[in-house]
Amino acid sequence: MEQKKQKNSKPLWMGLLGVLAAGAVITTTNGLQREGVRVRQYSELASKAYCTVLVYMDGSDLESDYGAAAEDLEEMEQAVRDSGMDADTLRVVVEAGGASRWQYEPMQDKEYGRFCISQEGIQHEETLEVRNMGSADTLTDFINYGVQSYPAEHYGLVLWNHGAGQIEGFGKDYHFEDASLPLAEIGDALEASAQKSAFDFISLDACLMGNLELVSVLKDKTNYLIASEELEPQNGYDYSWLKAVGTERKEQTGALGKTIGEAMLASYETSYADQEYKLTLSLIDMKAYPAFHDIFHQMVENVLEHVDEELCQKFGQVRKELQGFGSRQEGMAAEIIDVMDLLEAMGSIQENQDLCRQAEQRVQELVLRKVTRGYSAEPCGLSIYLPSGSNEWLQDDIAVYDGISFCETYRNLLHQYRDYLIKENKMEWRTPSRKKKSIRLELEPEQMDEIAGAYLSAFCQTEDEVSYLLSTDSDVTIHRKGFLESTPAETYWGLQGQVLCLMETLHTDQFTEYHAPVLYNEELCIMVIGFDEDHPDGKIQTIMPVEVSKQEYEIREGDRIVPLYPLKDAVEKSEKIYEDSYYMGDPISIASLERGDALLEQISVKQDACSYGFLIQDTRQQLHDTVLAE
Repeated sequence: MEQKKQKNSKPLWMGLLGVLAAGAVITTTNGLQREGVRVRQYSELASKAYCTVLVYMDGSDLESDYGAAAEDLEEMEQAVRDSGMDADTLRVVVEAGGASRWQYEPMQDKEYGRFCISQEGIQHEETLEVRNMGSADTLTDFINYGVQSYPAEHYGLVLWNHGAGQIEGFGKDYHFEDASLPLAEIGDALEASAQKSAFDFISLDACLMGNLELVSVLKDKTNYLIASEELEPQNGYDYSWLKAVGTERKEQTGALGKTIGEAMLASYETSYADQEYKLTLSLIDMKAYPAFHDIFHQMVENVLEHVDEELCQKFGQVRKELQGFGSRQEGMAAEIIDVMDLLEAMGSIQENQDLCRQAEQRVQELVLRKVTRGYSAEPCGLSIYLPSGSNEWLQDDIAVYDGISFCETYRNLLHQYRDYLIKENKMEWRTPSRKKKSIRLELEPEQMDEIAGAYLSAFCQTEDEVSYLLSTDSDVTIHRKGFLESTPAETYWGLQGQVLCLMETLHTDQFTEYHAPVLYNEELCIMVIGFDEDHPDGKIQTIMPVEVSKQEYEIREGDRIVPLYPLKDAVEKSEKIYEDSYYMGDPISIASLERGDALLEQISVKQDACSYGFLIQDTRQQLHDTVLAE
């Protein structure tokens, strides 16, 4: 699949919303491409050990720019040393590539290599020609190398890099145009490998890979799967969990994968205990999958018997209430959602009500353990794909999804839902008007049923008549009499006297989240700001680079922040315009955290200095802009 591009058919400021999807943007290559890696058979390099852990480390920009792979490799070395386990107990076999440069000392003069970490240090270093880590053949050859060169009673596999869920898969190889491994190819690689029995565990130290579809692909390939529904922080796992290999060998519980998984979850939770990141990590018991799938399959069949345009429309009206994962942007629908939320939505059909309760029990058996933090409603531990009409690549993505060979009945349901999503919405929305202090939009009767969400957009204009977005907010009422109405705010949140462009991305009864584009120490980033009962004046939760996933910043003294405001229309570039897309505010310096330099404050803005309009999301998740004339 070609790299996703941004269409220019929308107004400039709406198109920029897609750019603000920080986190997990990777490219999937055609699964049939091969660059010529020959899958080999290997001779033993060591005697049989208790456990060999294989680490497939696609370094990408995480290593080239941030040294994140190097940090984790050093953690692995430290954990092995501290554990006291000899080479007959544990070996960590690494294949490292995919980065433009390596900050890990044994790899500093290499672009691609293999080596073994044990109590005896780094052994059997081997330099290889650069190969595509987004190829199934490369993964197969590495697995063969690991299990044949380092035989063991037990095997684990860790896939380390970026992740982007069901459609775009795992990995991002710098040398091959950011090539990644689709889920189906991960399964193909394992099927073709010399490891014919199930791994004790497979873990993905990557974003958004804790999904039901991957469980289906790997159900016969591993006893346990460890992965995250959500974006991971850049530092990923704390590899002190390797010590659990020695614990299991001593205690002999008979479930190494479970012991390792529980240690992963414990170290993951502990390592981020003092930080504000949202966290999910799940330990999946693969033997529980068939029982879950039987009920899931029946529930989907029952929905198929009822699916029509009216049902799709009703579903579209409540869709934004489903817990989504990954990068969020204002007005858009997540395509990776919580499994239990989907089951409950399907449970609204009478035939599924009892099945939904059974399915909940099966999910609890499937997700043996989980770590979750930072959610108003606790995720179940597994996600599933649900397409959105806001995705201009919907048809291509469905074709990729069909290749996963996940539940055929669910794929049939998605095909019918896709047909609804791509149906053209020919409704024409009126221009809003001012009614005293409020902004109104008159609606036709049929438009009432088409609205899934609405946001009031506020725009300001500079002395040079450059219009830019100030905020979007879902504090909008849909009146039964047939109109939308919202009263513009008189104050907006900002820093040190400057309003930030807060674009609402999530709203529940307990929590509201906004994204604000900023230059953070000269890097284009998203400032994530949350409001809840404990933080009525808001809290800056994190700052995420737009171009790099698994990277988050906390505000520190000495930081320089420049507020950015998406332009309403294209304008001539000037010193106040950033990348032809944003109007720039004045620099803000964080000199002292103690005196509150990073605390949010309310700033007054005169209503007559702004123009307003509604951004409407319809039941197909498509956006419609109704900005008032100046």
